[in-house]
Amino acid sequence: MKLPVIYLKTRRNSLHPWIFQKMTSRPERPIPAGGLVEVRSIEGRFVARGIFNGKSQITVRVLCENEATELDIYFFFEKLKKAHQLRTEDLKLAETGNCYRWVHGEADGLPGLIVDRFGDVVVIAPYSAGYSKRTLDWIVESILEILPGVKIALRPDERSAKREGYNFQIERRKFAGPNLALVKENDLQMSVDLQEGHKTGFFLDQRENRQAVAELAKGRFLLDCFCYTGGFSISSALAGAEKVVGVDLDEKAIEVAKTNAKTNGVEAEFRHADAFPFLRSVAASEERPDLLVLDPPKYASVKDEMARAHKMYGDLNRLGLQAVKPGGLLVTCSCSGLIDEPEFLDIVARSAAEAKVHLQIIRITGAGPDHPWSTHFPEGRYLKAVFGRVIPLNQSH
Repeated sequence: MKLPVIYLKTRRNSLHPWIFQKMTSRPERPIPAGGLVEVRSIEGRFVARGIFNGKSQITVRVLCENEATELDIYFFFEKLKKAHQLRTEDLKLAETGNCYRWVHGEADGLPGLIVDRFGDVVVIAPYSAGYSKRTLDWIVESILEILPGVKIALRPDERSAKREGYNFQIERRKFAGPNLALVKENDLQMSVDLQEGHKTGFFLDQRENRQAVAELAKGRFLLDCFCYTGGFSISSALAGAEKVVGVDLDEKAIEVAKTNAKTNGVEAEFRHADAFPFLRSVAASEERPDLLVLDPPKYASVKDEMARAHKMYGDLNRLGLQAVKPGGLLVTCSCSGLIDEPEFLDIVARSAAEAKVHLQIIRITGAGPDHPWSTHFPEGRYLKAVFGRVIPLNQSH
């Protein structure tokens, strides 16, 4: 298939899968957002093939750099097949549950595409206009070839769709999928809202961290801030936590969390509240948690939000450190990819100084292995989870 050609006006000095607008010349003829293109150097040599969007600062998302590779249904089938084999055959995630991230964008060679499996439902979350129309049909056909009989639900990210200049409404009606999915993760059973839930409906990236927190929670009072539908809370209750309280500002999520607690047969209290004032009240109370989880939403999606994100993370962690019982444990997370691990640790360290405590770091983790990241795309390593023990300045270690 002959593709429209885009020429670079500067040398491409890395294998990063994004080619930005400032690096490319204006195409000779208009190319629709999401169209497949071939990229050539100033001299006319082949560089890559990928998804074009002249409305986006990311003008080309690179799909392949081999001139012999055609972008057709077979290309997408092979990408999906290899990604599925990694999760099921190499990582053996199907042995611990029925939910996992199938495609993690750039790391799996499909930049701007997320595919999650929730039991008999597969959720496709496009972050690029390129995953629409014919290309989306190829992806769906490939999924059904690999997993016959699954239901398909399309969940485009609204902010990304707006930036891409494509609304996915036709595709969303075509692949509406069911409203709910029931999933199993280790001993945890959860109901996932596929229509109105955050992201694709359930935070698969925290699987290993939920298990680690559950192991720490036995016999302790756990406070789970930004609890969403109760993943950390219910896992900890199942593991033998003495008391569990989950807090979230999303009323619908709190109702789902209560239902999930009943499904799992555990006692957990879920409260509709803003975590910031709630933590202030906990710090002033006599009953403070032995173990606190802070898993807030993404505070920085674009560079313009970085200053606000630093303040939000700083304030949150200071309040959290003040709320934990002396000698207790804090697990604090950030899913803002623009803030890397050293930067997040620096924010947490400043918060500890302001809270007048030592934070003894015992573990730093990230997303589970079904969320790999590429050395050519370090931004894919977005999740940070810091585990630490909180020690007042007037106590010895």
